[in-house]
Amino acid sequence: MITELKRRVKAFIIYYIYPLYRWLLVQKLRHKDQINVVFFAMSLSMWRYQHLYEALRKHPKFNPTIVILPTCAYTEEQQRLDVKILKDYFDSVEIPYSLGIQNDGSIYDVRKELSPDILFYPQPYSGYYTNELSYQKFVDRLLCYAPYAFWTSKEEWSYAQMLHKLSWRLFYSTEFHRKDAIKYSPVKDSNVEVVGYSTADDFLTKNHKDNWKIQKVRKKRIIWASHFTISSGGYLNQSNFLWMADLMLKLARKYSDKIQFVFKPHPRLYTELCKHPEWGEEKAKEYYNLWETMDNTQVETGEFVDLFMTSDAMIHDCGSFAVEYHYSENPVMYVARNFEEQVEDKNDFGKIAMKLHYVGRDEQDIIDFIENIVLNGNDPMKPQRQQFKQDYLLPPNGKTVAENTVDVLLRELCK
Repeated sequence: MITELKRRVKAFIIYYIYPLYRWLLVQKLRHKDQINVVFFAMSLSMWRYQHLYEALRKHPKFNPTIVILPTCAYTEEQQRLDVKILKDYFDSVEIPYSLGIQNDGSIYDVRKELSPDILFYPQPYSGYYTNELSYQKFVDRLLCYAPYAFWTSKEEWSYAQMLHKLSWRLFYSTEFHRKDAIKYSPVKDSNVEVVGYSTADDFLTKNHKDNWKIQKVRKKRIIWASHFTISSGGYLNQSNFLWMADLMLKLARKYSDKIQFVFKPHPRLYTELCKHPEWGEEKAKEYYNLWETMDNTQVETGEFVDLFMTSDAMIHDCGSFAVEYHYSENPVMYVARNFEEQVEDKNDFGKIAMKLHYVGRDEQDIIDFIENIVLNGNDPMKPQRQQFKQDYLLPPNGKTVAENTVDVLLRELCK
């Protein structure tokens, strides 16, 4: 009885009292000369706020800053690697940043040092943040979130995490996602703004950096992107890595004179392999190193937009990539022995994107894709993929996603 009462009181505060409190915060910020905005960056492959950060930095109303904060659910080795990759990236583009976890292990006092008015978090999962910098510690400020992936799930957990409920603004990709929020979120679409997919501004840039290994002759370029879910069961048991690991190495060797491959694992895969009873840290490290050292292969664990846009095809089993790779208009294979079931598990938007894939149920399907579609160019679905891009992947209003997002902030904070 007491537990149920607490639940009801908590829900009343979140759904009725807290929105009023946020409204008061907005009224206060409208009278402030400059608004402090903090962006948290957890890994480069999930960093979605670059263009928005740059747009806000150019506007006199905003003072944006970046805090590097690795995912605490990952291994210490992976956290160190994520921090290094982010530091190298921000240094290369001459953007200042602070470290959420200092070199001595202490937690950076974001509240005291940066006095944030608005905080953008990169992921909605509370267990991914160190306690001191969790979004639940900043409910007295305005919280914002743009999905780190092109969401294709139709499950409640995709739209009803605590950050979804507490956020002042959720910046979603399409009207499909607004409708899903209405269906699955307790707060419906009361805090949703449709501005386009946050990474669209990167994909739609004309010039993309070529990071592929230099070859003596130009070869076809295939990305293999594996999800991290290698558990024995459950909704998220979608990764095919365990049965594909040796196969993809075999194919890389077989087609070494015609194709170069990039192994693009989910950022969390290494951590999961280290915990797996049949793998462990030593085997995982050896496997990644093998992909890095073969003449026609490499590992890419960071930024993927340039990689996608300079490739020729992709083989994968990742939810968001099922949409994102369509920006390239290149042929793509989704690996799943239960493909029809996985399609049914997607939202309406995800179903459209998934059905534009060639399907890999076994080794022979993958070989056929490589030989017939990639090498021989027999790609009957290309016109459909091009139409999908035009219909759904371009930001609304004829503007960039960053411009749409800034417009929302100015509309609400500069009245």
